[in-house]
This record gives sequence, structure tokens and C-alpha cells, in this order.
Amino acid sequence: MYTFFTASDFLPTKWSTADEKAQFGNTLLYFMLTGFLAGRFTEKLYTRLSMCYGHIAHFDRQGFSETWFDSPESIASFVNHLMQWPCHGDAGYTFSDVERAIQREAARLNLVAKVNEAAARSTQQRELALLATLENKYRRDSVVLMPNSTTAGREEPAEQLPLIA
Repeated sequence: MYTFFTASDFLPTKWSTADEKAQFGNTLLYFMLTGFLAGRFTEKLYTRLSMCYGHIAHFDRQGFSETWFDSPESIASFVNHLMQWPCHGDAGYTFSDVERAIQREAARLNLVAKVNEAAARSTQQRELALLATLENKYRRDSVVLMPNSTTAGREEPAEQLPLIA
């Protein structure tokens, strides 16, 4: 795994060493840069990440993952949220220094543009597939049977109108 940060980049807290902070920062960036793969979203990464960037309302790792990493669109939402978070707190008591360092590195790597482009492509592909399905259903060789008031009740075929000209 590539090392973005070292212990010397961070202040230790009463509960975590500077080395643990660096390890978290490196693990999160590695997870992000290798495609947000589910197998790399470990319990340890979830536990720390759930306490950073304002993430407090998820019940478990699966719920967090389903919210933020299920699609290119949700990944873009995650990265945009991460980049906009103000990183509150004193680095001697929180991981705010790690949060800011990850934001700087993500900006340097142009991660926001990359995930937003992937989300836009995904949305376009999904919408074009839906469009094709709807066109196949409603436009191709479709006709609407229109009852003729003079022949109502008879066995003669009703007048037919195509949906499109």
C-alpha cells in the first residue's frame, strides 16, 4: 500500500497515536483510490471513518457502505461530503488533522472531478437504458385501439391509431 502520510504529519491524542492516525489516513486514501472495493472496507476502517467527517448516523458497516459506496453516484456524494466537511476540533483530541490532510491529498489527486465524472457517466448509462426500454415499450410498432362509437358492441375490429407518426 502506498504511504501518503507518516506519524510525523499528525498529533497524537489521548486515545490514538500519531502512527494510528497516519495508518487511518493511508488506509482511507488507498480504499478511495482503488475503487471503494467492499473487501477493502474493513471493520477497522469503518469504525474510525464513522467518527470522522460528521458520519455518526449509521447503524453498522453494511449500512454505511450501502449509503455511501453502492454506486458511482453515492461514491461521488461521499467524496463531495468529505471535501466540504469543515474538520472541527483540536487535533490533540480528534482526527481533524487527518481529515484535513486527506482533503488536501484528495484535492491534489483531483478525486472530486474523477468521481463526479464517473457518477455522470453512470447516470447517463442508466437513463439511456431506461429510455431504450421505454421506447421499446411505448413507441416501436405500438398501436392504441380506439373504439368506434358506430361499431361499439359489434365484432368488427376497432379503428387503430399509431402512437407516433
